[in-house]
Amino acid sequence: MHYFFLKNEELKAGLTFQLREEDINHAVRVLRLKPGETVALADGIGTVFSGTVSSVEDRAVKVLLREKLDPAESRLKITLVQGLVKGEKNDLIVRQAVELGVSRIQPLYMERSVPHRNKKQEEKRLLRWRAITRSAAAQCRRSLLPVVKEAITLEAYLEQTENLFLLVPWEGEKSVSLNKLQVKPSFLKGAVSVLIGPEGGFGDKEIEILDKAGAVFIHLGPRILRSETAAIVAIALLQSAWGDLA
Repeated sequence: MHYFFLKNEELKAGLTFQLREEDINHAVRVLRLKPGETVALADGIGTVFSGTVSSVEDRAVKVLLREKLDPAESRLKITLVQGLVKGEKNDLIVRQAVELGVSRIQPLYMERSVPHRNKKQEEKRLLRWRAITRSAAAQCRRSLLPVVKEAITLEAYLEQTENLFLLVPWEGEKSVSLNKLQVKPSFLKGAVSVLIGPEGGFGDKEIEILDKAGAVFIHLGPRILRSETAAIVAIALLQSAWGDLA
């Protein structure tokens, strides 16, 4: 069953909705949808319906909603705070994080991140990440479309997220693993952020800043993992401990 997201629509059974303009070409020329086919429409904020294609035109594909479906969402709201890495590795991290059920992705400029790009390049990269997010969320049948934010500095992130439960996998932490945090902290309230360092890891000043901010440092085992590997391992462990992979 092909899967599509709508925007700013209140989905209800028995109503007809039109696919977003940017999905029409793919639906008509690639998927070759025909009237009578079953598809799924999600609103991106937690609701998804199955429906029947009622009409197909070059500039409009309409779907009659039939039945509400169970959302494939975790009860745990995970924010991935990711130190920027080189090139297409960021794309891979975004895609796999979405598949594993994150709710939000916040890229960070860090001491050992790749250099800042110009504004036009940054805007283009953000649009690509959001397109990857939409594609990955549809592929794994999510009803929630994760939010991908603009890249900011570590200091800016901590200033806007006070009283946050922030986990930081760090090779300097040798004794505390996620297993020792399996008892959900009383202040977790169903939400957790995990901060992954860039290639080259954290700088000393960054560790000091995170420590003062109350971050919880953990280790992910005895081996040093690449940034893109650490991100996926950490999310999978969190979903297994507190989310929907248990």
